[in-house]
Amino acid sequence: MRVAVVGLVLGALAGAGRAHAESPEQQVERLAAEAVNAYKGADYKRAVELLQRAYDIRQVPALLYNMAKAYDKLGDIDHAYDSYRQYANSAAADPKLKARAEARLALLTEEKRQKAAEQRAVETPPPVVEKPPPVVEAPRPPEPTPEERQARAHDDYLRDRHRARVTTIVLGGATAAFAAVALGLSIDALGKEHLFAGTTDPDAKARYKSDAVVRGAVADGFWCAAAVGAAVTGYYLYRSFRHERPPAVAFAPLVAPSAGGLAAAGRF
Repeated sequence: MRVAVVGLVLGALAGAGRAHAESPEQQVERLAAEAVNAYKGADYKRAVELLQRAYDIRQVPALLYNMAKAYDKLGDIDHAYDSYRQYANSAAADPKLKARAEARLALLTEEKRQKAAEQRAVETPPPVVEKPPPVVEAPRPPEPTPEERQARAHDDYLRDRHRARVTTIVLGGATAAFAAVALGLSIDALGKEHLFAGTTDPDAKARYKSDAVVRGAVADGFWCAAAVGAAVTGYYLYRSFRHERPPAVAFAPLVAPSAGGLAAAGRF
């Protein structure tokens, strides 16, 4: 702490009269002198207390600067920042000391920012990454026995035969309808041809010929559809009445007078 700073305090209090009891100026002067001694003795906490008492009596700007330096020595960044800022904003601040206070404020601003960042890092713990639960494989179902496989095959055969019979009925009805329409159109076309052959009117002959051709073409289309329907119906008819196929390989016990065993019969 510079002696010039103390001189500012002493100069501000010069000329005050002395009474039997200490005047406010004398109290401030005494407290400031004691604070200087405490500061020199590295008792910065005591220096802050004495300077604060003196500033409460008289708001001398130089006391703020000295208090800020004592706070700075204690490592109290927040109070040091506030004291430097108050001194820098004071109209009666010494220009040289004001420049030093502003320079120190810039450094303390960065220290306050780093301190706040460290405090947030401590208060906010990193997220806990939960480990996924172990994957437990579902137990595999037991392999079906030959009897179960044969029973399933029989059930599949019955379901397939039922579907084939239903499909046969539906397709057979559609095929019969196509054939009936085709037959009607064919008969109508033949009738138009007879009318064409029996008339001598050119306009009537042209009309009968056109109608016969159109009906014949449409009848041919229905005949083709009926033929395809008949083929598909025949296939499903076969599937609806076919016999169940025996298993590819069958085992049967074989017993002889002198020996015994197991015989396998298969189809290819």
